[in-house]
Amino acid sequence: MTGRPGLPEGPYVVVDADVCRAAGRTPQDVARAAAHARVGVVQVRAKDAGARDVVAMTLAVADALRGSRTLLVVDDRADVAAAARARGAVVDGVHVGRRDLHPDDVRSILGPAALIGLSAARPEHLRDVPASVDYIGSGPVRLTPTKPDATDAIGVDGVAAAVLATELPVVAIGGLSVADVPDLRAAGAHGIAVVSEVCAAPDPVQAAAALVVAWRAASGRREPVLGTGRSLGARA
Repeated sequence: MTGRPGLPEGPYVVVDADVCRAAGRTPQDVARAAAHARVGVVQVRAKDAGARDVVAMTLAVADALRGSRTLLVVDDRADVAAAARARGAVVDGVHVGRRDLHPDDVRSILGPAALIGLSAARPEHLRDVPASVDYIGSGPVRLTPTKPDATDAIGVDGVAAAVLATELPVVAIGGLSVADVPDLRAAGAHGIAVVSEVCAAPDPVQAAAALVVAWRAASGRREPVLGTGRSLGARA
């Protein structure tokens, strides 16, 4: 994995276009709030949008993250990530499902430094994960309207089983809130991915910051939370 960005531990905010629209805010506003709270990863997700619209959304979110240390990942679309990169955006990687483009093909498109995530909820899904994958998305922990194609909830025990079945970092997802942080941290999760918890919150900055505080408390850490995120190693 030399040269690839390591997956930051802790909260991972999925900026969903539909959830943002329903909440009356833009994806870039939510991304900016997440970066302000020092969330490690923001994922752009727009399941029903055309490729051009997703590229435009990715460019806007990348601009909102400029100057922060928050990584940007695109859901499903390696072509969108490549197009946004070609237009000057800093896009760190792609997260794919088991029916999307194979991670090896994503690696060939985005290169050796890209961060690649794979949804693999159950231990049997983890037996043949290719070496091109950097982290696992495990869920849904609970069923949620933002992923209507999900059929079974795996619960916290399912996340714990995934952690035991792989040496890769595991990020839990699916109907999660700040109240779930202690249990998921105890289960060995490397991170907790949320959608509505931040995108639809009355104050996305406070919601994102609460997740960061809860994660650090569960990890026994007490670093400062809010800030610009500007420091050595920040995004240009």
